[in-house]
Amino acid sequence: MRYLFDASSMFEVIKSCEEEESLRLLSENCILDLTKYEVGNAFWKEHVLHKTIGADEFKELLNLLRTIILRTKVLSVDAHKLPDVAQVAENERITFYDASYVTTAKLQNLTLVTEDAHLAKAASKYARTALAKDVPRETLGKPEQASGDRTDSPTNEGSTHDWSATRERS
Repeated sequence: MRYLFDASSMFEVIKSCEEEESLRLLSENCILDLTKYEVGNAFWKEHVLHKTIGADEFKELLNLLRTIILRTKVLSVDAHKLPDVAQVAENERITFYDASYVTTAKLQNLTLVTEDAHLAKAASKYARTALAKDVPRETLGKPEQASGDRTDSPTNEGSTHDWSATRERS
């Protein structure tokens, strides 16, 4: 397990990949305990608020999310590390949620996978970052190499969800 997927990248993988590819890619890596709520909320918004997915697709996505979570290593921020999270949030002017991803990636020596350009820029000071499309998929029979850190020009290109609208920034 080399990668920590934040909600934006988990959402992107689930929405853009075949079910089996999503399961393999995410189950071989990590998420935070809060990620399932953020992704579930994004699906709920698409269904209820934006009406971009119907009830059947919403249920299918939630079932896939449940299956992925049951197979994925779910990490939590140790209570003793909350001051570190707060310091990152304050220093980088990012949400406490986002700072928890950054802190965990740093402490666990994981690459933070995010589609959120603002978070990627802040995180690059503490850990490696990548887009979901740059995570190697050699275990899927598609040998691709990660293009390295994406800290030089993070973008939201290709993202199907506006994460800045999901989580308010200060």
